[in-house]
Amino acid sequence: MKQIRSLWRENRSEILSIFTIALPTIVDMFVQTLLGFFDLIMVGRLGPEAIASVGLGTAPILTVIPIFFAISVGTTAMVSRAFGAKNYNEAKEGMSQSLILGVPAAFIVTFIFIIFGKNILGIISKNQPITDALSYLKVVSLGIPFLCFNIIFSYGFRSINKAKIPMINNTISIFSNILLNYIFIFVLNLGVFGAGVATTISRGIVTLIFSFLIIYKKNYCIALSKKDFKINKEICRRLLKVGLPSAGEQGIFRIGMLIFEAMVINLGTLQYAAHKIALTAESFSFNLGLGFSVAGTALVGQHLGAKQYQEAKKAGYLNMFLAMGVMTAFGFIFMIFPKFVISMFTKEQSIVPMASSALRIVSIAQPILAVSMVLSGALRGAGDTKSVLWITSIGMFLVRIPLTYLFLYVFNFGLNGAWMVMIVDLTYRGLACLYRFRQGKWRYIEV
Repeated sequence: MKQIRSLWRENRSEILSIFTIALPTIVDMFVQTLLGFFDLIMVGRLGPEAIASVGLGTAPILTVIPIFFAISVGTTAMVSRAFGAKNYNEAKEGMSQSLILGVPAAFIVTFIFIIFGKNILGIISKNQPITDALSYLKVVSLGIPFLCFNIIFSYGFRSINKAKIPMINNTISIFSNILLNYIFIFVLNLGVFGAGVATTISRGIVTLIFSFLIIYKKNYCIALSKKDFKINKEICRRLLKVGLPSAGEQGIFRIGMLIFEAMVINLGTLQYAAHKIALTAESFSFNLGLGFSVAGTALVGQHLGAKQYQEAKKAGYLNMFLAMGVMTAFGFIFMIFPKFVISMFTKEQSIVPMASSALRIVSIAQPILAVSMVLSGALRGAGDTKSVLWITSIGMFLVRIPLTYLFLYVFNFGLNGAWMVMIVDLTYRGLACLYRFRQGKWRYIEV
């Protein structure tokens, strides 16, 4: 207890800065988890096939999110450093060029999914019906430009310590999504397609709010006007210098996850539905860690912008220890009460035991997952995205995918085998990120 009080006294201002960003982000992530929670509850009433269809229809979209994530990482690294150095014009330019790079890419992705969605889903799942998944994919694809815009500005506001704004926006989004889900799924009887319509409209509402704040209200240093939307090749180059390795990292991760998902899908509809429910349940812990990861990304960037290396290092470690504390607590809950947690998402007796077993397995990995999430975020905030790219690539294609094949198709461990492999992968990545952060080479990277 004395050590905790001493830690608080010595690092009070830094911890307060962390929670200024982390708490609204955690609430934001929790709200998004609730969105997935209510989506699953509502879609789950249509049966396991509907859950599998939504999961399958979502999978291709998850593979392209790295494009927007890459741009947002470049945005965070540049805007947070500019904010720390009080160079607000550069912060504004970082935001405008991020939109110039991101939104056109989002429209291209939308076009590809609408035209070639059937072929893409056919590659992912050869043994499962794709009719509902295809309709879901197409309607959700219409909201991809909204999603891109929202991701970029969520990270932009967090970079200037205004994390409450994306939190409020996403809270509005969840209530609108619940209402629209009810209308489109049950009142209009549109089923899985209706869930996709509700998701797209909800994302559009968030885009309208962000647009009002940054284009019309102009109370923030990242507010934009028409004259700001001119291509600046140097700013774009700097954004891509940090963002492209992140795009590669997330692209590799998502492609790897798509292969991983395909392996799990081949176990059967019930096993895949249990897998998706267990992932959604785990996201309660995951999103807490993500809040501290976002805080680490922003604060490391801000301190480096202000030429405060020791403070940047301290911010990384403090975020890591705080995340480990809260995620370990959730790990205990997952270990002791897995059936209670899973029962919040489904009462299907054929699914609950499988999902509960998977959740209990991953409970062991929560502390090391916190290390991986926070320190990879800190490295991104410092602009050291290449190292995170290599760590993720090795973890996915030399650890997770080969071991998943071995556990599922050689040892026949079923769904539990896939989740055992997740623990191995997460442990490797956590230790690798810790080693890289301790080296300290990230302090010399220019953004």
